[in-house]
Amino acid sequence: MSEEFNNEQHPIQEDAEYLEMNEVEQVYDQNQDDVQPEDMDDDLDMEDDRVEIDMTNNSKGYYDLHKDSVFNIDSYGGICITGSGDDTAHVWEINNNAINTQTNTDGEPVERKSLFEIKHNESVIGCYLTRPKGLYLISGDMNGLIKIYKTIKKGTWELIHEIQQVEELQWLKINESVEGMFAFGGTDGSVWVYQLTKNDLNLVMSGFSHQQDCTNGEFINYSEDDIQLLSLSVDGSIVLWSVYTGEAIMKWTESNFKSHATPQWISLQISPKSDAQPQRLAAVGSTEGALTLLNLQSHQVLYFNPAVIENITEHEEMSDLSIESISWLITPGKPALLVVGIVRGDLIVYDIPTFKIRSQLKLEEAITKTYISSGTNNVDKRLFVSSMDGKVYTYDPYQIANEQSQWIAHGHNMGVLDFAVDEKNNLLITAGDDGVSLIFEL
Repeated sequence: MSEEFNNEQHPIQEDAEYLEMNEVEQVYDQNQDDVQPEDMDDDLDMEDDRVEIDMTNNSKGYYDLHKDSVFNIDSYGGICITGSGDDTAHVWEINNNAINTQTNTDGEPVERKSLFEIKHNESVIGCYLTRPKGLYLISGDMNGLIKIYKTIKKGTWELIHEIQQVEELQWLKINESVEGMFAFGGTDGSVWVYQLTKNDLNLVMSGFSHQQDCTNGEFINYSEDDIQLLSLSVDGSIVLWSVYTGEAIMKWTESNFKSHATPQWISLQISPKSDAQPQRLAAVGSTEGALTLLNLQSHQVLYFNPAVIENITEHEEMSDLSIESISWLITPGKPALLVVGIVRGDLIVYDIPTFKIRSQLKLEEAITKTYISSGTNNVDKRLFVSSMDGKVYTYDPYQIANEQSQWIAHGHNMGVLDFAVDEKNNLLITAGDDGVSLIFEL
């Protein structure tokens, strides 16, 4: 991966276009109302409508106080924050509130409780504990309202700021290397970066280069004074910003992708900082299955494929091809990998820089997230893949074989929309469409 990309080493292939290459009980209530004789009279074909539910559950704990789908989750320092369609974000402690606390010493059920609840007026689509000190809680809802709380003491937070710069929030991200720095984008195409300094909230930059919904963004940290942000839009543009100057360093548009039908870019992952790959690369995916690889320093388009999935059956739609999640794996002495998860259920692993498909498999339902652990403590580098079938699958990313996962997290009766991996404590915590978070020991 440390080798340079160039056209002589990696010739353009016809199948893709290259541009300038260089044990717990069930947490949720599965009980249904008893069927009365009159109910059977109303539906003589009831037996034909039965739905089979997988009751397998290998989780070790749970949190079930949300009243609607849990859309997102963040975990840091033994605490989780979850955002839900019930217009709240909940903060809860993993060890005391979830794991192995179904009954007390008298055998009585333990009452669930949250450490803290943040109330919004719309679904919470982003929530975080800041890094690396965890001084603040940040949550944002679909109406564009962002709330910021300061940690007073364990279990106590104080509201210190509210922001509402956009009518509808599309995404919210924190900078994990800079305490109190976060960014968000709106349906008007705008992108914003703020930073908290001694509880003061400062607008660092705002950008208005996108003409339609700004769908995603990620920070790139080169140094304390050189921080950049990459943002995407459904208008087909990708913009690289200098955070501290607000300058649009580079804007990729349709012309950079051989004027193909404008991709609606939605998913993004920046390559990790590594001696094995000093150049920072961005992999970007679209709603129609287009995939591109950008060099963030030379600004070259290293790879572009307008459709990673070409064969579509009659009952499938273009939205089935949407690239929902991308993950990088860069390990010294091994080929660099790029993992792509698709709504249709396809999981594709590419070798970089040749961009040949190393392996692929297909899950029965949509993939919602992919994540590769860093390999610290007792958790080896492994690939986590969540699905709308209610499971999280784990694989050795270098040895993926169809339907042969290393381990599967069972327990949800609806899809897993998000998850967090606590590598220090060897835990996997999920965010379920059934309104429940489950905790699994890895």
